[in-house]
Amino acid sequence: MGPVAWLTHARKTLFTREDTFNIHKMFGFPCLVHFIYRFTQVGPTDMGFGANRFSLACIAMHIMLSSTSLIFKIPQKRIKEGSRIWPEYRLHSINFAFRSIACMLVTMGEKALGREDRPMYALNALIVLAGAAGASAGSASVGTDNRSNSIRDLDGPAWFKFFFSWAQFIATTNCLIGQRRFSLQFVYVFVIQFTAFLMTLRRKNLAPHYPLVATYGAILAFALGVALYETSYFSSVFMVLSLTNLAALGRMGFGINKYVLWVGMAGIVHVARPHFGDDSPYLWPLAFAVSTAATLVNAVRYVQRKNAAAKEPAKKAD
Repeated sequence: MGPVAWLTHARKTLFTREDTFNIHKMFGFPCLVHFIYRFTQVGPTDMGFGANRFSLACIAMHIMLSSTSLIFKIPQKRIKEGSRIWPEYRLHSINFAFRSIACMLVTMGEKALGREDRPMYALNALIVLAGAAGASAGSASVGTDNRSNSIRDLDGPAWFKFFFSWAQFIATTNCLIGQRRFSLQFVYVFVIQFTAFLMTLRRKNLAPHYPLVATYGAILAFALGVALYETSYFSSVFMVLSLTNLAALGRMGFGINKYVLWVGMAGIVHVARPHFGDDSPYLWPLAFAVSTAATLVNAVRYVQRKNAAAKEPAKKAD
């Protein structure tokens, strides 16, 4: 299929009667342009965000984009390959997009109230716990038979899936730490909303599975790069990565209950905040080295388990 034929097919496939007035697309295309606009301003200007009506209107546009996705009827069950959108994932996508947006609104509110020197970090802990509860509620609402782990049940290389899972922890950890940069949270909104779009393309058979998995990996790597660049403004790159590794080990390595984990991490973060960068020049690099070594060991074990599980059906068939 040539480019022109593909575009014609895509238009007919994406513009359906489910969204008669194209409400979702009215927000989708401007949001895509908005992402591009903001990413051209990565740096000291914090992507141009501020405590103003224009920034608030832009954030509201992304809230509406996620909210209007509920218009569409999609299959209840996830297919085997796992890259087509299904109801549980859609609810999780909305939930976690709202989590990052809530962090942006806290930053905006503090700026508007002149509280930049008195951040309300307790709100970040509440937002993270609310996000965890929202994810649980979303899974419960679709019923046991329609649940599926977004990453673990994805058809793809085990190393990719480990990285995808780990990347989710850096997003949550950054929400919890609450460094006051709009761009640090906006890049996660991008990953969440653009991934939902990619999964919609797959559902409409407009793109194949494995290239979409690779694309997801690429945008995660891009988001990681932006996040680390942003945390460098606070001299806290090693701190963020160390705490991310700790959270990932707690959940992926030891299976700690997510509420227990994030309450515990909130306490650790509260103690750690005063020790950014230059205040502890050796503490965080050392913590990063140790936690990364432990994470790599966990990754190897994860890959071994996944590869062994993949071989089991073949052995049974023989």
